[in-house]
Amino acid sequence: MQTIDQYLCLLDSYAYAVAEENAAGNTIVTAPTCGAAGVIPAVIMILEEHFHLDILTQRSGLLAAAAIGFIAKNNAGIVGAEVGCQGEIGVATAMAAAMIAQSQGYSPKVVENAAEIALEHQLGLTCDPVCGYVQIPCIERNAIGAVKACNAALIAENENSDTHMVSFDATVKAMGEIGRDMNSKFKETALGGLAVSMICC
Repeated sequence: MQTIDQYLCLLDSYAYAVAEENAAGNTIVTAPTCGAAGVIPAVIMILEEHFHLDILTQRSGLLAAAAIGFIAKNNAGIVGAEVGCQGEIGVATAMAAAMIAQSQGYSPKVVENAAEIALEHQLGLTCDPVCGYVQIPCIERNAIGAVKACNAALIAENENSDTHMVSFDATVKAMGEIGRDMNSKFKETALGGLAVSMICC
């Protein structure tokens, strides 16, 4: 029997693997963007390899993830240059949380709440790649996003969904507003935040 630490290490490793493939210029699937492409595959690997979910269940989960990504893209944005990393890792995390909830057979309200919880706790996240590359902090953010997605689905499952206060639509609206107000140096320019706090040699 695997411990929670082992599952978390595997989840992190799966997310790192995809993010590193992206950093190396290899083929990946944008989900929803290249910089955030490790979150959903990491969660899929855990669901398939360790919880043995069948392909039809996985597809159902991916459809829920796609719906969440579509809503976020159309109503706010998913690109770091537009809305910061909240639109990349934040939306990927929301998509993965919805995928988990859907694949577990939860109600549509729980699926929405899982996505909302995941996105809400990424609001304001800047896109500040060190030296202009996707290695720092992007690779680690993929792993953190995958873990947050699992936790968001867990919280949504165990709360009273009727008393959940914030809707996914409201959170997406807030993300769009934050993104528009965010200083451009924090949106994929490598001119602010962590990018200027480190020396590139």
